[in-house]
Amino acid sequence: MIVDTGAAQLFVQQSGKGEPLILIHGLGMSSALWINQIPVFSRHFHTLAVDLRGFGRSSRPDGPGDYAIELLAEDIAEVIRQLELGRCHVLGTSMGGFIAQALAIARPDLCRSLVLCHTAPRMSIPSDVLERRVEALGNMPLEEYAEIVIDQACSVNASRELRSWVAGLLVHNDKRAYTQVMTEGLRGFDVGAQLGKIHIPTLVITGEFDQVLPREGGEEIARLIPGAVLVEIEGVGHLGYAERPVEFNDAVLSFLC
Repeated sequence: MIVDTGAAQLFVQQSGKGEPLILIHGLGMSSALWINQIPVFSRHFHTLAVDLRGFGRSSRPDGPGDYAIELLAEDIAEVIRQLELGRCHVLGTSMGGFIAQALAIARPDLCRSLVLCHTAPRMSIPSDVLERRVEALGNMPLEEYAEIVIDQACSVNASRELRSWVAGLLVHNDKRAYTQVMTEGLRGFDVGAQLGKIHIPTLVITGEFDQVLPREGGEEIARLIPGAVLVEIEGVGHLGYAERPVEFNDAVLSFLC
């Protein structure tokens, strides 16, 4: 279904019944990212996977500032309001974790719990990783650019099939929107000083070999949010939910159920 927030038209994939669980993908991805999670989580929850503005089947605004993390969090809040979901479990990975943190700080009344995966309290993608992505995105076809992202995001343990699947998601991006999010939307994000205000159950999941948002960022979140639980998935990079979906799903369900 499509939810019109007034600022963007967002595609939302829904399945299952029970307490609402919102899944927020990361940069360059879409709701299709959760292929290994939706069938499992929807046995227990009303699971809603959102395509963020600029990605998937959602609209692609092009005004200055249209991809600030605060606006992306407002989009999620509007989805919750329009669908009359009440308080939700909110799971976000990578940039989706930035959005989930921003939502919990700005609208604690909408959040029942947080699951923050492969993320950090501030924009801490290493400068060499980000610069290589921006340069490559401007100079390469998406098929070639995808290989750079995959090398950064996947661990050496990732299968050829997994790498091919991730590439298939990346090549469907709109280059203009992707670049705008990467250069504008992520800039200046830093909620470290505000995380102590979050007083809802929080699970933080890190990947042992995450090169994009190294595990230290997740460890910092877990220290700053009172009572947060920290789980590290061994042997994975930035995509633990795809590299080891059973272990990831078990960690989430053990926390939420």
